[in-house]
Amino acid sequence: MKVFIALSYSCGVNSALYEIEFGLHEIDGCEFVEKPEEADVIIFPGTCACHEERILHVLNYIASILERKKEGAKTYLTGCMARDFIEDEKLNNAKGWLNKNIDVIVPSNRIIDILNDLNNNDDKDFEVEPGFSFCSEDEAYIYLSSGCTHKCSFCKTTFQNIPLVSMDFYYIKEYIDRIDEAGIADLSFRGMNLCQLGLDNAGKYLLPDVIEYVEKKENIKNVSLVGFAYADAINNDFKYVLRKSKKVNYIVGSLESGVNRILNLMNKGYKIEDFLDFVWFINQEYEKLLNVNIIAGFPTETLEDVKTTMRVLKELKPILAMATVCRYSDSTFVASHSLEQLPKEVIEEHAKVYAKFLRHEKILTKLI
Repeated sequence: MKVFIALSYSCGVNSALYEIEFGLHEIDGCEFVEKPEEADVIIFPGTCACHEERILHVLNYIASILERKKEGAKTYLTGCMARDFIEDEKLNNAKGWLNKNIDVIVPSNRIIDILNDLNNNDDKDFEVEPGFSFCSEDEAYIYLSSGCTHKCSFCKTTFQNIPLVSMDFYYIKEYIDRIDEAGIADLSFRGMNLCQLGLDNAGKYLLPDVIEYVEKKENIKNVSLVGFAYADAINNDFKYVLRKSKKVNYIVGSLESGVNRILNLMNKGYKIEDFLDFVWFINQEYEKLLNVNIIAGFPTETLEDVKTTMRVLKELKPILAMATVCRYSDSTFVASHSLEQLPKEVIEEHAKVYAKFLRHEKILTKLI
């Protein structure tokens, strides 16, 4: 079986590239090829549905690959386009086109369906839930959940209708046990909103329980939380378990702005004072470095707002490992579209001011 893996356009939230590649290596007779016309199977592992321009770009790419596929080749697609992602009449029946031209479409949390469908040996199904992959001999990660129930006004999940889907705690513990038994020191928990883990299937916030469980493991030394939502953590007292954790030492989450007026327009669910109290409290016993996201050019943002946010970032400098500055991208599908938009040149100016400041402060910076 010859397999062509197409380009992944996912930001990582719904990408299943590593899980697919990891699973395919376990299937006998699987061979990766570089040209779609050589493949028996074509897989689109990560698709984006953030805004109209992005959707059309990805659809055009998919169409260009399908034009080259040989007769009888089977096609699979996952990522954000695998969901009920859009009011379809706005994009000329894009969903209908995908359903007509792609053989199997599955959400990222059901990658196991793709792997089992490709596995010709009926006696050897993939029996564990998807979401776990070794990155190397020294590092592993687990995707704990997808989806989010928040309605941040700028967030594209607002129209993608991505439901919260959490991994069962039984499997989480099983994966943690495997990683510990393998002697892997670095573990990353990932998800769109890790802090809401368990609300859909356990009826409670499970991340504190996961942290307490991994604290007992001898070989796992370092734990990072990627996809951390401060609103849930602040409002549901995650601070005590995090303060006591000596293994959680890296947290990737979105701050977006240091201005309460902007945070309110974003519907972030907390004030900047709450955020600062939380992050300094959890650092009282064991250091936890932060990787934060900032939005440059959110509607109504002024240069004075930028300066206020920069003051917050400077206060965080002792524990700030990295800051990602994202230029605001509008979409007719999001709530913030109704706000007065800034011109593109103003958005670019704000982004450059942030980037220049961060570099001056010698804080690792990513501008996107």
